[in-house]
Amino acid sequence: MPWTWDSTHTTFLDVSGTGLDSTLVEIEGIGQTPGTGYVEGPLHVGNATGYTPVVPTEFGTVSVEQTINPSQTPIPYYALFVKTFARIKSFLKVDTLLTVKLIKAKVIYTDVLMARTKNFIIDHPNKENKKLIHACLEGPENGVYIRGRIKDNKILLPEYWTNLIDYDTITVSLTPIGSHQDLIVKEIEQDYISIQSNYSMPIDCFYHIFAERKDVTKLETEIDA
Repeated sequence: MPWTWDSTHTTFLDVSGTGLDSTLVEIEGIGQTPGTGYVEGPLHVGNATGYTPVVPTEFGTVSVEQTINPSQTPIPYYALFVKTFARIKSFLKVDTLLTVKLIKAKVIYTDVLMARTKNFIIDHPNKENKKLIHACLEGPENGVYIRGRIKDNKILLPEYWTNLIDYDTITVSLTPIGSHQDLIVKEIEQDYISIQSNYSMPIDCFYHIFAERKDVTKLETEIDA
């Protein structure tokens, strides 16, 4: 087992070949501990030809690539394989693709979430030892909505909708309560929607208002596989 050190400190370790027959390592006074080792770093494992410099210290203390050991046939597909559990204490960044069977996290932040279905699960509010699962409503747009009940002729829109939604996409559904009121949407303004009843009947209705977001790219619903 060849060991290569620089002239002043233990900052680089080069282990080549396959004849690793010792589990005892002593590095500058650390002492001998069976089955363990200490590397001050930076450390690179595997093929480093794609990096400049060869030891990519600008990326991290430890970097891993596929092996180039000629005695390893076939070359393992994964550069890093963890069979049971791995823990990231603070921050995990994946540049291209993360493929997992299950993610359990308090918060996941992403620009776009792609999934076959989008569900949530909580403890059942009424039944012990049960879970409650609901799915997200799907549609061909990045939509937002407000809903409620109104007893006058003006539905106030959220102030933040001004720069969030395309006003040309607004749709309004009205459900009269108690009696037929012949309700219509009279006008749509930036901060409110006015409604009108027939013969000036008192207004009492539920409303549901949808609109499409304009702060993000318009959703492309059919794409190439």
